[in-house]
Amino acid sequence: MSQYFANIYDAVKTMISGMSLTLEHLRKKKDLVATLQYPNEKWPQPERSIGFEPEEYNVIRSRLHVDIDDCIGCLQCERACPVDCIKIDTIKPARGVDFDCGETSNETRKKMIVPRFTIDMSECMYCNLCVYPCPEECIYMVGGPNEPKHDIDYEYSKYVKHDLVFEFSNVTDQQIIDIGAQSYLDERNSKINKIEDGKNLEGNKTHEPSVVTKPAAAPAAAAPAAPAAAPVQAGDNLDIKCLDVI
Repeated sequence: MSQYFANIYDAVKTMISGMSLTLEHLRKKKDLVATLQYPNEKWPQPERSIGFEPEEYNVIRSRLHVDIDDCIGCLQCERACPVDCIKIDTIKPARGVDFDCGETSNETRKKMIVPRFTIDMSECMYCNLCVYPCPEECIYMVGGPNEPKHDIDYEYSKYVKHDLVFEFSNVTDQQIIDIGAQSYLDERNSKINKIEDGKNLEGNKTHEPSVVTKPAAAPAAAAPAAPAAAPVQAGDNLDIKCLDVI
């Protein structure tokens, strides 16, 4: 019997202890806020220190950024990517076309333009391997020693996965035409149209063959009527035939 009342006492004591903590937080809910209304409210970003000067390390890997004006289209970063999340297209001026591709901040003359430079950050594994082979240092992870180039961007979540595909190219359609690559532009537009058809569920849409109406055939001659069956005589034979059929 004593154990029965001891169990009741422990249950009541435990409930009071838990509810007292809840009521304490309820009373101080304005001072001890545990949830922020993100993205309208954000926690302040703390100072970073791992024992070295910021210019001596690059461990803060937020996301990749490309200074496209310094890109020469060497494709070394695309080849170094182990997950194939970098896609680059390059176009050289056609023979006989006088087109100035510009130069980088290191005064390196460009020999081609880059109409496509996309990075799919949903596939990026943040290995930083694409950064090291770049001869112009135009691709880098934001943060660390690159803060003077680009502020750290640690909040780049998106509602749609496709929005994590970043396009860095600034080449216009007119520049592609001027360089003599109309075929590239036509092929790209064709791919875009196919994608749009797929979104609209028109990829497998086929045209129904036109129905050709044939002239009505002449009515066939009426077949001669079959001769009427001879009347069956009533009698024992009729009964026997009926039994045979059954």
